[in-house]
Amino acid sequence: MQKSKLIVPCLAIALLVSACSPGTGGTAATGQTPGTGSSVQVENAALTSSVKVNESARKLLPAAIRDAGVLKVGGETSLPPYLFLKEGKLTGIEANIMDALGKSLGLKVEVTNTKFAAMVTGLASQRFDVAMSDFSDTVERQKQVTFIDYTQSGQILVVAAGNPKGIKTLADLCGKSAAGPSGSLSVELAKQQSAKCAADGKAKMDVQQYPTGAETQLALQNGRTDAMAIDYAIGSYNVEQVPDKIEMTGDPFALGFHGAAVRPADKDLQAALEAGLTGLIADGTYKKILDQWKVPQMAMDKVLINGTKK
Repeated sequence: MQKSKLIVPCLAIALLVSACSPGTGGTAATGQTPGTGSSVQVENAALTSSVKVNESARKLLPAAIRDAGVLKVGGETSLPPYLFLKEGKLTGIEANIMDALGKSLGLKVEVTNTKFAAMVTGLASQRFDVAMSDFSDTVERQKQVTFIDYTQSGQILVVAAGNPKGIKTLADLCGKSAAGPSGSLSVELAKQQSAKCAADGKAKMDVQQYPTGAETQLALQNGRTDAMAIDYAIGSYNVEQVPDKIEMTGDPFALGFHGAAVRPADKDLQAALEAGLTGLIADGTYKKILDQWKVPQMAMDKVLINGTKK
């Protein structure tokens, strides 16, 4: 993964001082396109301005990360409302959570834009320390990574406005096309449903994969696919933006968790992230972030480790 850095002098932009100061937390985004691009500094979110360093959580960090003062995160940055670039600045639910977590651990958070398909391999090759941003905890992924789960999730079907194909359930997709970002849970679920269609003696689905969520939605809007299964919060946000082009249909399904993934051997980092996130739930920052983005239903009472069991 090639990366080029755009150096932003901290003193030149007052809003970026706290993000650039070591030990005070903050967020930087690396890469406008998955796997490539430049570094873009972003200002800290007002929602996290009151977060203090959680010393007990910070002490749990691996010495190498604590001494470097940087937590390297891999995440897909084209997924509103989770993590996306708006006028060159990183924003979204996950951006706020990352920012709060960085402040809690006394670290600057550096985000590398990463396709879903490369999240696990990026961790394994040590390109970054943590993979997060609408990253679904699945039993299959647990074979390679450990999840620290901090939000509840679910999928929803999104179709063209007016629902011309009459799609309401996964079973309605037999003989039709459905799309999702490569390496995403949405694609895996579509493949599973296609196999079920065949087992039931019905026509298999045309399962399409696109590099990003944005490209998946464009395919739907342009009529290249009949539906996309997507995270409920993303689907709701996207429909709000273009209600004349797409709509949600049916009920949420495939309920589960989103988490921060780490290498299984990184027990100290796992413990630090768990303690940091637990502190954000306890002090109310976590609730403020979810309420701000109108997704209070995603809240969890406590952090779970590998919460998905099947």
